[in-house]
Amino acid sequence: MKIFIDFDDVLFNTRDFSAYLKEFFAKAGISQELFQQYYYDPVAQANGNVKLFNPEGLLARLEKYEKIKVAGIRAELNTQLQDLRRFVFADVQAFLVAMGKENLYVVSFGLPSFQQRKFIGSGLSELVESCVVTENLKAQAVAQLIEEVPIKPTEKIIFIDDRIEQLEDVKKKHPAILTIFLCRKEGRYCDQQNEFCDWEAHDLKEVEKIISNTKSR
Repeated sequence: MKIFIDFDDVLFNTRDFSAYLKEFFAKAGISQELFQQYYYDPVAQANGNVKLFNPEGLLARLEKYEKIKVAGIRAELNTQLQDLRRFVFADVQAFLVAMGKENLYVVSFGLPSFQQRKFIGSGLSELVESCVVTENLKAQAVAQLIEEVPIKPTEKIIFIDDRIEQLEDVKKKHPAILTIFLCRKEGRYCDQQNEFCDWEAHDLKEVEKIISNTKSR
């Protein structure tokens, strides 16, 4: 059995991390107004592209438009991003160890460069086989993993995510994949389970029980 699992709000407490980033920039002298104004790339927004946060882009815009010297802020942020283990949910390590590194693949949505930095900083790279980042819906990334791993046609695949749109996209294009909607109380979204979710869970202990029951079938 192979397990494809989301990163933000599933393995990583992104709500707390986002609050930390706001606090970090505030302590660095960047007002909340400027932080919000330059949080996303205005060009990408104007073109209707998906909003993806990039701290390097934020710093570049502050430097370009507000003439703020950001070299010191950038250096300190780079240092802080090296260790993000405090934002990993408490049940993650035990779950990943129980599932086995060779069976685990993180499939994350976001800007690849920043997501990889978060993933490496989380300290989880040693517990999973690999991490794939996409700026689009995840069905295509899942298809690439199935081909590259490779995964036998008879092998079960579990896909775990906290966003219904991602679960729906994967289930529609890969009906045989078993989907688990993980809705943590600490998550940022309040999606409602639908017919594209085979199960709903509220933490990884519940997910582990579901997977255990699935293996026994």
